[in-house]
Amino acid sequence: MWFGELPITECSGCILAHSQVVGSERVSKGTVLDLKLIEKLRQSGCEALTVACLDADDVEENLAAQKLAQVFTGSGVHVEAAHTGRVNIYASVDGLLEYDRATVIATNSVSPNITIAVVAPDQWVLAGRMIASAKIIPYGVPSIDLKKAIAAASAISVHQPKTTTAALIQTVLPSIKDKVLGKTERVTTQRLEVRQSSLVTQQRCDHRIDALSAAITKVSESQPDMILIVGASAISDQCDVIPAAVESLGGQIKRVGLPVDPGNLLMLAEFNGVPVLGLPGCARSPKHNGLDLLLDRIVCNVDIADEWLNGLCIGGLLSEAHDRPQPRVAAKTSQESGVAALVLAAGSSRRAGKENKLLHTYNAKPMICSVIESVLASGVVDSLVVTGHDSDRVTRALDSYDIQTCHCPRYADGMAHTIAAGLSRLRQYDAVIVCLGDMPHITSGVIDKIVASQKNIADKIVVPIHNGVRGNPVMFGRTFYDSLLQHEGDSGARFLIKQYPEKVVEVETGDESVLKDYDTPEALQQLGSE
Repeated sequence: MWFGELPITECSGCILAHSQVVGSERVSKGTVLDLKLIEKLRQSGCEALTVACLDADDVEENLAAQKLAQVFTGSGVHVEAAHTGRVNIYASVDGLLEYDRATVIATNSVSPNITIAVVAPDQWVLAGRMIASAKIIPYGVPSIDLKKAIAAASAISVHQPKTTTAALIQTVLPSIKDKVLGKTERVTTQRLEVRQSSLVTQQRCDHRIDALSAAITKVSESQPDMILIVGASAISDQCDVIPAAVESLGGQIKRVGLPVDPGNLLMLAEFNGVPVLGLPGCARSPKHNGLDLLLDRIVCNVDIADEWLNGLCIGGLLSEAHDRPQPRVAAKTSQESGVAALVLAAGSSRRAGKENKLLHTYNAKPMICSVIESVLASGVVDSLVVTGHDSDRVTRALDSYDIQTCHCPRYADGMAHTIAAGLSRLRQYDAVIVCLGDMPHITSGVIDKIVASQKNIADKIVVPIHNGVRGNPVMFGRTFYDSLLQHEGDSGARFLIKQYPEKVVEVETGDESVLKDYDTPEALQQLGSE
């Protein structure tokens, strides 16, 4: 393909590289120029055009993208028509997305002009979701390159779940409460239902090899498609109670332990041709864990090979469950008790107009200073200000205060990045109270009331209210740090309040300051008169 500028009289049959306006009409880039169109452009005063001219063995961008996308289209997938050298690929059913990573990489390795981008494999996708996009970068590519790319490709498929049944066995010890067993049953039922599977039978038995062997034999009479076993204690070895019970019946232990967390302590076995899963303790929680990855494949009748299991290590460090301890800490000294304050001062103040609202004068000093003074006068054990927009000026405004600052380079990508930048430096504490820099009326007393409201704060989210309305600042226990550090976007930390309503504690402050922030020119003008 040739690309460059030509006199307009020599452009017949070429492809317009950049859009042109002719009177009230717009000629889009990618248009093949004919004599009639060339004459229109010439009469409008155009003397030369930037164009692409395909060689005899080139394949036009739309045709090339369509051919490439068709090779990647497997079961449960459909493609749309090509446009501007792009073809998007969509899931046509709910199910498990699967493809060979190596072939996708091989296709992209043929030429930088031929690309295929795909969402991560081995995840549950819903019908209608875009899962891949084939894009030809220039206006055409050599047919030999396209043939090589197609030869390297293999199908992307979405495997629809079949209707399956499961048996659940829970072993018990005197220390296991009935409400724990009941919750496990409910969570397991829900976990199966979203995969078009259901519990057909369940048993409870003592946590002994003989008792469990009898329970497995009993539930097998219902001919379930899988047997799920939740032990009263975790599986620590292939000779432990659950694997030993399966083997005592002639079953085969395929694996004990997964490179996934949460979900390490999982057993995969087979008894009479039926998959038997010894579940990790985290399976009592609805939070995504290693069990979900295996269930997806079982209900979709996709092979669970050792190579796939070993590959789970990549991306296998999953988000923490709120009701599961944080990752094991080598020594208690790496944690510190108490609550730290995280002050957000990174926003660009777009709604406030040209002025940086944090530097708006209030009580003869920048507004952010009032927040800092309240934080420093409170009982928090440590404090940190995260800056972003106008960082130098905000930092200078805080020079006279004994408080740490850090800069968030990605502040424009959303509040979540600002929180993560600060939290990464405070995560040794039991909890962090997130204070907004545009709430100058918040007092040290309000902060102390929120902090003192809970003795055990590690797994709590404490939200101040006034007359039943929720406000700020909000305190988050260390259990939620992992989720906050991974979150993206401009929703801040509020998503956790929606995700874990049972962990939210409301504290009536009796102070309307928890509802008052200042982020518009009108509000700032009002602040100046207060």
